[in-house]
Amino acid sequence: MKLVVGLGNPGIEYATSRHNVGFMVVERLAQRHNATFKKMFWFPARLARVKTKSWALLEPTTFMNRSGKAVFGAMKKWRVSPAELVLIYDDVELELGEIRVRAKGSGGGHNGMKSVNDWLQTQKFPRIRVGIGPLPKQMNLIEFVLGDFTKDETFRLEKVVERAADAVESIFSVGIEQTMNTFNQPKKQD
Repeated sequence: MKLVVGLGNPGIEYATSRHNVGFMVVERLAQRHNATFKKMFWFPARLARVKTKSWALLEPTTFMNRSGKAVFGAMKKWRVSPAELVLIYDDVELELGEIRVRAKGSGGGHNGMKSVNDWLQTQKFPRIRVGIGPLPKQMNLIEFVLGDFTKDETFRLEKVVERAADAVESIFSVGIEQTMNTFNQPKKQD
């Protein structure tokens, strides 16, 4: 089984926030494959199974900085190795519309990634960083990431969510190296 995890915060008040772009990508994948999310009882998460591809799409229901507990629980239950995991999260250092695919690495200052790395005791798993930046100079980071996308940003958001979902599918079909070569190009402005 392959495990695709989108990071975000639970609750309707965060559903459209910048910090929830990971959830948006796994929800797009669920739509593409007619999968439905259900609450899990073994660990704190919502899960949708894509049976035709042997994928599990996961949204932790802990808050962002405790995401590792759900990821660890899912990996343990289904015996998923780090190489079979793809984690998707927001990155304020990338411009809105850009994504970066990596085979491994630290989470930088991202608290959700820090939690996952701590729980898994490894940084060697594929991840997709989805750009939500830049951070406006007059705004603090927490206010920015917990804020909603503007109307002007929504069109670009739709495109980057689609592109990140395409990157997940590419990782599983052609591998991480070819996916990085294809998707890590600078995003052209529309």
